[in-house]
This record gives sequence, C-alpha cells and structure tokens, in this order.
Amino acid sequence: MTLPPTYYDFVRKLRPHLIELAEQDAEDLLRDPNPPQAIHSVDDYDSRFTQFIERLNADLLGYGADHPGVSVEEISPILSSASPQTKAYFASLYGTVNNEYHSVVNFALAGKKTFHFSDNLADHLANTEINLKASLIQLPFPTCLFTFTSRTVVNAMHNIRGDAGRWAMNASGLDYDAPVSVFLTVHPAGTGLPGRKLLMCAWHARQPNTCYLALKRELYLGDDWTLEQALRTDWETLTPDNLGMAMHVDLEEEAIEHQDDDTFYTDGLAFYRIVLNAVLYLSSNEAELAGKESPRREIEARAKAIASLPKRRKLLQTTNRYTALDYQEVGASVGPIVIQRGTAEGDGHNTGGGKPLVRFMVRGHWRRQPHGPESKERKLVWIRPYYKGDDLAAAINKPYLVK
Repeated sequence: MTLPPTYYDFVRKLRPHLIELAEQDAEDLLRDPNPPQAIHSVDDYDSRFTQFIERLNADLLGYGADHPGVSVEEISPILSSASPQTKAYFASLYGTVNNEYHSVVNFALAGKKTFHFSDNLADHLANTEINLKASLIQLPFPTCLFTFTSRTVVNAMHNIRGDAGRWAMNASGLDYDAPVSVFLTVHPAGTGLPGRKLLMCAWHARQPNTCYLALKRELYLGDDWTLEQALRTDWETLTPDNLGMAMHVDLEEEAIEHQDDDTFYTDGLAFYRIVLNAVLYLSSNEAELAGKESPRREIEARAKAIASLPKRRKLLQTTNRYTALDYQEVGASVGPIVIQRGTAEGDGHNTGGGKPLVRFMVRGHWRRQPHGPESKERKLVWIRPYYKGDDLAAAINKPYLVK
C-alpha cells in the first residue's frame, strides 16, 4: 500500500516558498527553550507569513520572483475594482494559503507524523458508531497528517457540498485516484472552556496542481461531552465572540463558503465521523501499524548510478507517483466487511424466526473493556461492522428449475 503524493507534497510542488518559510518558522520555534507543541495563529509569534503573502501578491501581479513583494495594503485598491469572480478567486486563494501555512508549521513542529489508512479499514471506520466520550480523542502527536484513498472517504468528503457533491459522485464523476489529506491539531479550548479543540483541515487534491475541495472544521472536545455532541459543536453558543471556524472551498469553482451548521449537520457528519474513528483506532487495542519509508530516496539513489541522462530523467519522473514523506501504514491486513450468516432475532428482516431474508449492515462500535489487576483498567476495543444475512452472490448463483 504505497502512499501517493499527499497534500503536503502538493504544496511543496505548487508553493515551495510557503513550505520553505513555514518550516523555517517551525525550526525557529523549536530552538526556543520552551517550544510550543502547536501554534494557534501566526500572529502569536514572529512569523514569516507576511513575507509569504507579499511574495504571493507579487506573483499574482506578474512581478516575478525577484520582486521584493507587494503588501496587502498595496493590492487592496486593485482588488476593490476587480470583478466578483476575481474577488472570489483571491478570497479562496488567501483562505487556502492561510490554512496551508498554519498546517505546515504545526506539521513540521510535530516531526511530520503521517498515517495512511487502508481502504478496507476506512470502509470499516465509516460504518462504526462513535459511542464514546470526547475525552478519549487523543492524537498520537500534537499534529498528525491522516491520508485516505478509499472511495468511501472521497464520497463522504464531497457529500458536505450537498446536492453539488452528490451530483459529482453520481453523474460528473470524482477523481478517486487523488488522495484525501487531513491535518489534525489539538489546541486548548480557551475562553474558560473545560476541554480541548480539535482543528481539522482537509484537502482532496492531485499533484502537481489540481485541488478539488478544501474543508476546515473545529470541534470542541468538552471534558464531559460525547463525540456526537462534539460533532455538533455550536460555537455561536459556546463562544459568541470567538467563533470556531468552519468553511469549505470549492477550488474548481473558485468559491469560498463559511458553513452554516444546518448544512454541516445534514451533509457533513459522515466525513468527520470517519476522521474521529481513525483517531480512536490509533489508540485502540487493535491498532495495526507498519513503518514505511518513501520510495523516492531509493529511486533517487538508483538514478545517480545511471550514466545515461535520458534514462536517469525517465527513472526520476517515477518519483512523482510517491510521497516524499515517511509514514505509518495503518490497517494493511484489514479485509473487507464480512458476511455473517445465521438467524436474526428481532431485527425485522425475517419471517418466522428463520434466516434473514435480506442482507443488512450491523454497524461497528467501540467498547471500554475492563482488564488488568481486578479489572480496574480499561482498554479501547473495536467491535467491527459486518453484514448479516446470506451473501448476495449465493442467492444469485442459486440454481433455479424452469418449468
């Protein structure tokens, strides 16, 4: 299960100056005697973000890489007279690079910890209830990058666009070969709230320069909240003067939208349930991880030994298929959701107590199982989802006598 280029690789290719400056910021912060685990805002320290924006503005105006930069104040008059479509483009771009910069700084601060979830595992997690307390959400590192290549995850992400997303799934088609990348960071909740805040920035993108959708959502992990409550975080009630951000950017349409909670609750929960279940899986008793190195280094080493320049270039071109990041492969041996046969009691799918007449999903869930001396400790155990009833193939292949 080789990991294709992630969104980190995408930004490294498309906006190398952003990666360079953000990682320099992280290096400076790590040299501090008490380095932060994560930054909440580039305004909290002496950041190079303004330097990047000036460089970006110069590029947008066609001044070239050697131009000293253009400040926001200088570009504002140009934007004020721009067309609505141009303004939407600039708004989506500025919102995107702001999220990218913060994500890259925090990713670098945590050592670029990356977890790639197998397609079968992602499908299992999509059908697992999050029946636990929010306090059990514990990232293995202050910031992590989760990546997914499952069609289920791509569909769940685009479903947050509502009818437009479902049209893309069923009619116009989605790019299922492009991975989904999710940067997760935990912050203190702040404003006197007892608990933490989980920030998620997600992108569906293909290297070198095609990005389809970007999402951002902050969930409040209250000490006494359930995860279902966290999914429905109402920042307007919790912190009316400091709302938790939620937005989606349709990068094909060049439009940025702040999500109202009604849209989020009806169309957006499935994707974030998968992400929360992925966090729970990493801290569960069944977590299966295998360290993987990026194939790029081995390919580059082989290329150095090739005397022919055309052959060397041809081999180096294959590095574009892989991420530059080392990563943890998660759940590689997890198979598809199984089918269990047998009687179904009280499920409404049988007549007279015999076999179920239809195949149906029994959703997975989490259990806090007692263990240790006198069963005083608890470990997180995952009860996997499964299908109950006869395999459809068995019914289809059943011999029939035609009279």
